[in-house]
Amino acid sequence: MNILVTGSRGFVGQRLVKELQRKGHSVREFDLALGNDVTELGQCKKALKGIEVAYHLAAVLDENSKQLFPVNVKGTENMLEAAAKQRCRQFIYLSTVGVHGNCPDRIDESAEFRPVTPYEKSKARAEELVQEFQEMVPITIIRSALVFGPNRYWQQIISLVKGGFPLVGGGKQVWQTIYVDDLVAALLFVLLKESCFGETFIVAEGKQHSLRELYAEIQRQFGMEVRVKTIPVFAAKLAAGFYSLVGKKSILKPEYIDRLVRQRSYNTGKINALGWKAKTGMPEAVKRTLEGLKE
Repeated sequence: MNILVTGSRGFVGQRLVKELQRKGHSVREFDLALGNDVTELGQCKKALKGIEVAYHLAAVLDENSKQLFPVNVKGTENMLEAAAKQRCRQFIYLSTVGVHGNCPDRIDESAEFRPVTPYEKSKARAEELVQEFQEMVPITIIRSALVFGPNRYWQQIISLVKGGFPLVGGGKQVWQTIYVDDLVAALLFVLLKESCFGETFIVAEGKQHSLRELYAEIQRQFGMEVRVKTIPVFAAKLAAGFYSLVGKKSILKPEYIDRLVRQRSYNTGKINALGWKAKTGMPEAVKRTLEGLKE
């Protein structure tokens, strides 16, 4: 099958491309690193010629980027228009549970959109566009929990834990994530399944745990004494302000702090009922991430 993957050189995209090829599909990559631009409609139309299924993963994550809305919103609209013209058999869009904002109660796909950050707002608007096109091309939305795995983001967080940096807030909030391989498995699971056409699915690890438990598991796997020290949110934001003032690069930014103290509680029953379940529990996800970072 001829499949297009946008964001093909990204953290998730690279793994998805590899798995699709392993299954015998012909994959066309579309990524900024390859000189491709989703904000250019002509490029999108050209890329989708002869394509049967489009996976749209391309997105800007940087909250301060001027390209945030052009790429995440207009880029999605361009890909949808091109997919509809090509009469693709399916358009699979990778979204985020961030469109729901803070989730103090366990939420499912029917929960209201309450995006807070610019990134979340851009993804919420993009989802609305995807839904508007469902009469023109079969669509499937995967609304992913925060992706866990060996990338720069988690390398920075793990380095802070290893260095003894205290946990921001009490850490008692539910913090469901999803390991990157499980997310890729979910993206593959919905491929050309008619039961998934016109549907949205939240994907996350099955068992719930707290951020405090995640912090302790990282310490445990480093062979450290499991001792969870904490720092109040306001103190962490003061430190973030200081780092910014002196021009020091750090993951300790106000927007990251706000994300850390959120509740992340999700119900994955909808996609579980169709046969998909996350296979990687939190301890195993930490182990694989540490191994991947070493490599």
